[in-house]
Amino acid sequence: MLLLGCSTSVSCDADVITKFFSGYDKVVRPDFVEGQATTILADLYVESFGNIEEANMEYRVYTYFYQKWKDSRLAGKLNRTLTIKGGDIQNIWVPDPYCYNARESNMMMPDSEMHSSVSIKPNGDIFYSKGVTLLASCNMDLRSFPHDSQACYLKFGSYSYTTNDIVFKWNTTDIRVGTKQMAQFEYKGAKLSSDIDVFDIGNYSTVTLTFFFKRRVGYYLIQVYSPDIFVVALSWIVFWMDKDEMGDRMALGITTILTIMFLLGSLNGNLPKVSYPKALDWYLLVSFSFVFMSLVECMIVFILNLRASDDKQRIKCKISELSLSKRISSSIKGAIGLKKDKRFDQSITGHNGSSKTTSTGFEDDDLEMVNLASKADKSVIDDVTVDLAGNENRGTSADSLDKASRVLFPLSFITFNIVYWVYFSLFG
Repeated sequence: MLLLGCSTSVSCDADVITKFFSGYDKVVRPDFVEGQATTILADLYVESFGNIEEANMEYRVYTYFYQKWKDSRLAGKLNRTLTIKGGDIQNIWVPDPYCYNARESNMMMPDSEMHSSVSIKPNGDIFYSKGVTLLASCNMDLRSFPHDSQACYLKFGSYSYTTNDIVFKWNTTDIRVGTKQMAQFEYKGAKLSSDIDVFDIGNYSTVTLTFFFKRRVGYYLIQVYSPDIFVVALSWIVFWMDKDEMGDRMALGITTILTIMFLLGSLNGNLPKVSYPKALDWYLLVSFSFVFMSLVECMIVFILNLRASDDKQRIKCKISELSLSKRISSSIKGAIGLKKDKRFDQSITGHNGSSKTTSTGFEDDDLEMVNLASKADKSVIDDVTVDLAGNENRGTSADSLDKASRVLFPLSFITFNIVYWVYFSLFG
């Protein structure tokens, strides 16, 4: 055992490190001569999580990766724990773990270029700590977006040593996380597992850490859902507008449709181009359908109102084309038709008890036509009847359609929202 008794700290440290590693082969792993696999106990401390990017399906993690193993060749050389860091770590054998699903990582960088340290205890136990930043892939299922929960993992294993040389195991049952607060996600916990990956060149021991995240809906409530609800409600204003103002009605409907399309486009611009609709896509598409149906309702009302106006104009044209004598005759026929009891005959009883029948001055067939027209709520113009009830019915239908839409559209949209939020609150 080496005892420390140097005059200066610099010469002492240099002398201790030189003597400590004398005769030590850093290329050969521990227990190689015995033919046993070296067990590496791994641990991880998560300092914080970076942004979880749905567009690239990746997330960033700032961690400290710990490894612990025993090297009997270094046991009994010192009576206290020796800590080395930086370039001095190159004097000792260390494992070569890497992250399987990392897109960017500093795990393989030399210790002289990153924060790392090795503590060697008198019994040969070695504790290796390294600050690691990982940009890892995360396969996300976005069908319930933004009510989704995601599971993102980190998988570690040796780059060059098979299970005959190195076996990785977790040294803990729970992962410590420093900062759990994230802007869009809520950290829900982690799960540890270990496995053996089989390749053509050999079997490799791996350890996997899976993080669970629940997305926060607050951002989308403010930026998407609330504006969308107001836009849909805005499209209902057309039901209270004058049905003759078709231009204003159509302008408002088209504006709301374009707004929904803008929300849908701007949202999916920051998301991966997946081949399935997301929950928010369904919501916006249904909202788009409500706005589009309000525009269709405007068209139906316009057509009904236009036909009613055409009927009025056609009646006016027919009346204006008649001569003055025929218009007077038609007016008299209409007046006679209002008095049913006096429409055909007028009986005058004399003083001698005889009765006289006074002619109205019109032919019987004319009077009969007036009588039939009066019963059918029609006017007579030059022995031709014109339907006035159809004109009134069309105008009434347009008004009734607007009144029904004022109730049906809001009620249907409220029902859809209840079903949507209850479903994704329970099963999202």
